[in-house]
Amino acid sequence: MHNPVTVIIDNLTFELRRSVRRKTIGITIGRMGELILSAPFDCPQDYIERAVREKYSWIYTKLARKEMLFKAPAAKRFVDGEGFYYLGRSYRLRLVPVRDNPPLELHNDRFLLREDAIDQGETHFTNWYTAQGRVWLQERVELFRYRVGAEPEAIKVQPLGYHWGSCGRNNILYFHWRTMLLPPSIIDYIIVHELVHLRGERHHQPSFWELVAQAMPDYVERKRWLAENGNSL
Repeated sequence: MHNPVTVIIDNLTFELRRSVRRKTIGITIGRMGELILSAPFDCPQDYIERAVREKYSWIYTKLARKEMLFKAPAAKRFVDGEGFYYLGRSYRLRLVPVRDNPPLELHNDRFLLREDAIDQGETHFTNWYTAQGRVWLQERVELFRYRVGAEPEAIKVQPLGYHWGSCGRNNILYFHWRTMLLPPSIIDYIIVHELVHLRGERHHQPSFWELVAQAMPDYVERKRWLAENGNSL
């Protein structure tokens, strides 16, 4: 692999990576929408540009989907009646007077936020989802690890940017705290997805999706739902 360079083809900017090992031209789109162009070391520039133009429709479709996925959800207001999701269901918020109770709790199908905690409402919700996730996700991972045949050392719940989950070093699984907003069936798909990575399938090749399908035959529908709805919660 030689040092990547930036190239502009028409109105698109690519990071061009040439490699003596590569035999074909490939285009990938990073999680932030960056365009990565991989090509054989001695591939002529005009051949590369022609290959890119043949893929214009695919590129713009993918970029539009990325823009939709990464569009920031509407900011929540910490006022009576505001809806907050938990496990796929929306619960209304109620502000309560200061008492001997936690700053935030879910009680009788309502999120209860103390009035003295409003200014730190976002932090309290993040902490609450994180705490719930540590317990709930651990139970689901225990169920699916046998189906997948993977042995995670631990799970951690934390902000992950645009990732729902990640398979890290030392066989540790990471999950975004926002997974706790999703329906359980969709969270299960994310868990299976990361467990398959843990088995050694680091890339989304056919063998990866075959293992996902073995553990979850209807994964395609769940994957589609996540792509279309995940960031709107």
